Amino acid sequence: MSAESLIADLKSLAEFGRRAEGGWYRPAYSEIERAAHDWLAGRMGAAGLDVRLDGAGNLIGRLGATESQADTAALLVGSHIDTVPGGGWLDGAFGVMAGLDVARRLSASNAPRRRPFEVVAFRDEEGRFGPLTGSRAMTGGLDPATVPDLQDATGQRLAALLPGMGLTVEGFAGARRSARDIAGYVEIHIEQGPVLAAQGARIGVVTAIVGQARFALRFVGRPDHAGTTPMTLRADAFAAAAEFAVAFRRAVLERGEGVAVGTIGIVQVEPGAGNVVPGETRLRAEIRDVDGTRLAALAAEVPRLAAVAARAVGVAAEVETLHRTAPAPMNEALATMIEDAARQRNLAAIRLPSGAGHDAQNFAALVPTAMIFVPSVGGRSHCPEETTDEADLAAGVDVLEAVVRRLLAR
Repeated sequence: MSAESLIADLKSLAEFGRRAEGGWYRPAYSEIERAAHDWLAGRMGAAGLDVRLDGAGNLIGRLGATESQADTAALLVGSHIDTVPGGGWLDGAFGVMAGLDVARRLSASNAPRRRPFEVVAFRDEEGRFGPLTGSRAMTGGLDPATVPDLQDATGQRLAALLPGMGLTVEGFAGARRSARDIAGYVEIHIEQGPVLAAQGARIGVVTAIVGQARFALRFVGRPDHAGTTPMTLRADAFAAAAEFAVAFRRAVLERGEGVAVGTIGIVQVEPGAGNVVPGETRLRAEIRDVDGTRLAALAAEVPRLAAVAARAVGVAAEVETLHRTAPAPMNEALATMIEDAARQRNLAAIRLPSGAGHDAQNFAALVPTAMIFVPSVGGRSHCPEETTDEADLAAGVDVLEAVVRRLLAR
C-alpha cells in the first residue's frame, strides 16, 4: 500500500516542537508534547481507533478483534513521540506513526482479527524523569511510590506537571498491565546507526537490546592557586578524573570483546576557573552491552578504577550507581517472522543488536517481543540531520504490517 498517509502524518507531527535553530524538542509531559499527543489522539480517532490515556499518560489507540471467539489479550505496536533537545523528526515518532498506518490498513481490510490491536505512544522514553518512564509504568518496572520524587535535571518535579496533563500521581499505579492483557509487542524504529547501510540491508532484525549501567562519579581534591602551587603538592580533582577516564576506556576496549561500549558524556569541573586548581570534578559514565555477564564485570570495575585514580593523585572518590538494566533478548520466533516478511518482499535483512535503549526492552521479559530497524541516512540520529529515505520507511511499514497480520490471525 501507499505510504503517503504515513509520511503526511510524520510531517504534521514534525510541526510540534520544531526549533528555529534546528532540530526538534518535545520534552516529556510538557505543553508542546501534550499538544502533540492531543493531535495524535485525533488522528487515531479518525482512523477508527478507540482512544484513551492510561494513568501514566501513555496514549493508546485500540482496534477491536473481529472474531466472536477472540482472545482478549491485545497485540501492541508502539514507541514514543518525545524527543531529546535538538533531536530529529523520526526517532520514536516513526514507530508510532507506522503502527497507526498499519491500523488504517487493518481497518480497510476484511482479514479476520482474532485479538485486539493497539497502537501506543509511550510517555518519556527519552528519560526526562527517568529512563522509559511510560513503558516501565505499563510493564511494572516503575514503582508508583517513587513518582512523587521524580524530577528532571533542572529540579522540575513530575508531580507538579501531571495536573496540566489531566493526570495524577495516584494514577500511575493503574497504568500497569499483566501478560494476560498483552499477547505480544512489536516496535519498529530507525536504526540510529550506520550498520544497515554499510551492509546494504533494508531491514534490521533486532536480536537483543543492550543492558546499561550508569554511574555518577565525584572526585574531591583541593582548590589552590594555579600559579603558586607546585605540581607535586596539588590535590587536583580533574587530574584524577582524567586518570579514571583513560583507565575506563582501556578497560572497555580490552575486556569488552569489541561489543561493549563505554562513554563519559558529562564532565563538570569546580570552581571552573582557568587559574584555579580544580577542587572537585563530577563525571557521568555509562556502559552498554548485550552480554549480561560481561556488563556486570565491567560495571564492577568502575568503583575500583575510580579508587585507583584517586589514590594516584591524592584525592577522594565517590561512585554512585544511577541506573542498571539487564540486556533484553528479542523473541526468536518473531525474529524469524520478520525475516520471512522481508524475504517475501525481496528486502535484504540482517540481524543486529540494538545499542540504544527502547520501550521494547521493558516488554521482553513479559511477553513475546520484537524490534524492526530501517536504515538511518549516514547513521545519524538525535540530531537535526536525522532522516531515513521514504522508500525505506515504506518498506519497514510493509514488513510490520505483514508481521502484525500473522499475529492477529492466530
